[in-house]
Amino acid sequence: MAVVSHIAFLDNGLTGNCLTSNGKCARKGVACDDAFGEGWIDKGKCCNERQCCIYKCPNLCRSANYSCGFEDHSCVFQFDTGTRGDYVWSYKTGITTTAGTGPLGAAEGTHYLYTDANNGENGDTAILTTAAANLPACPYCLSFKYHMMGPDVGSLAFAVGEKGFPHDSIWTYVGGLSQSHNDWINDTLNIPQYCNPVVTIISTRTNGTIGDIAIDDILLRTGACDARK
Repeated sequence: MAVVSHIAFLDNGLTGNCLTSNGKCARKGVACDDAFGEGWIDKGKCCNERQCCIYKCPNLCRSANYSCGFEDHSCVFQFDTGTRGDYVWSYKTGITTTAGTGPLGAAEGTHYLYTDANNGENGDTAILTTAAANLPACPYCLSFKYHMMGPDVGSLAFAVGEKGFPHDSIWTYVGGLSQSHNDWINDTLNIPQYCNPVVTIISTRTNGTIGDIAIDDILLRTGACDARK
């Protein structure tokens, strides 16, 4: 069952002036739209001669779709470069190495991504994010396939929000032993419109070593999911 929770991803280095105007500080010598994407404009200076940037939300919605089958490294969902530790998303073909966990193979094609509870510590997270992309300011339909198996499998969550601001979880699943090696589960999520949207996928390790979380066949496309049925 999906459980709504709150997950915050905060941008550090804001000054008092920027905070009062809901702004952000760019790096020195970097324009606001280069630092944060389309729609960010210059509203003065932060400390150390950095630009103080605020978002002016124009109508930037345009048709787009992004498909990720993990057969190459071109997916709009990229590994979070700020993540540290051994609990990470990894490319995989075939079955995973821990007995009683993981799918027999990819949901489509030959490759998928997975996290392994043999790595890391309790509470560690592995994150995939669209933060490096400048997604159009639209509502989206997100479809995906996931596989979670093992007594210590942990949880899988999706969070959305404005680039550089706190994100809210829109879907969380805590896995268990009910899934078999053959069962990839299909799901879809409607994502509301943001001016500068970011979508994140978070795998969280629990207190144990027997459990794999896998994801594959992701499609992020503009428009509501129910409009495409």
